[in-house]
Amino acid sequence: MPNYNAELRDLDSTANEFTLKCLRFTVIAFAFVWLLTMINVFIVDKILMTVVFVVSSVIMLLPSLICRFVGAKRRWVKYMILFSITLAATLIGCALSFHSVLMFALPLIFASQYSKRKVIYYTYGLIVIGIFISVMGSYFFGVADANMIILTNNSTDFYIDPQTGHLNDVPVNPNPWLTLPRYFVLPRCLILLVFVPVISNISKNIADTAVRTANLVHESETDKMTHFYNKGKYEQMLKSYYPDLSTVAVIFWDVNNLKNTNDTYGHIYGDFLITSIADIIRSRTDDTHKTYRVGGDEFVMIVENPAPGEAEMIAEQCNELIAARNKSSNFPISVSVGYSVGPGSRITTLIHEADSLMYAAKKASKMTRG
Repeated sequence: MPNYNAELRDLDSTANEFTLKCLRFTVIAFAFVWLLTMINVFIVDKILMTVVFVVSSVIMLLPSLICRFVGAKRRWVKYMILFSITLAATLIGCALSFHSVLMFALPLIFASQYSKRKVIYYTYGLIVIGIFISVMGSYFFGVADANMIILTNNSTDFYIDPQTGHLNDVPVNPNPWLTLPRYFVLPRCLILLVFVPVISNISKNIADTAVRTANLVHESETDKMTHFYNKGKYEQMLKSYYPDLSTVAVIFWDVNNLKNTNDTYGHIYGDFLITSIADIIRSRTDDTHKTYRVGGDEFVMIVENPAPGEAEMIAEQCNELIAARNKSSNFPISVSVGYSVGPGSRITTLIHEADSLMYAAKKASKMTRG
């Protein structure tokens, strides 16, 4: 069966790589905004904009630098990336206030790519903290939002004297530490909270799709009787994977007396021979020792970068397991085996050598029995 946890980890790794690309693009877009500010297209304090641009860019690019050394597959990487995005959004919000209010939607959108819902809840928790810091920081240190200062929601006529065209006197916010969380932090957090179930459902659908896809791929690549990889997968790996390995070991097994068993006892017993041999070979099968059923009674194991003598050891261990099983069975099984070791670039030649040695062993076994 496919390893669904591995599939979901691969999904998260792909999401990490995509998010890192988006962060780099965000830095480029922010650089364009900074440049427009420097040439007076935007009316923002240039020193403030420069400081925010430099620091937030470092924060957003730091995950890419870290992932160059540790890779994007570590489980904690997604939490680091989402923390960096939220931290950068918080810093930008502290300085630019209402200009950057939509920045806090970005971490939630990125979080929707991941397979675990707890990532979304983690991100939303960071956003709530970030919104509070950005609102208070923008009020005291950043670009002023007039609504925060005068704390009103009246129409334009309320502020402008129609006779003079000047601003009327309006009361200044008397207690920002009480009013700003109530009128600015809470509404923004509630608005983003509405997105959480939608994004959570999107995340679940992505994970479910990845699992379904993995299941379909697994079924298309797997022999139904033995659950080993089938010949199609075998031929694909010969072309696209094994030639790039420095060393491989090819081990061929062929079930002895399958035709006679089918003719004498029926195909049920023939299938019993095949599955019995498969169970023994499976004991040595893993991610670097992949086994393929390439014919009715033929199995191939290809070992990636084997240790010296490993191919011979695997063949001998399987023979020992077969001999031990036959001691307590009324229906003995036997196989012929051949193996070859060499560079992955010679995989086709190695297969031919192992196959020839296996048939030579099969011929010798028949002569011995005869």
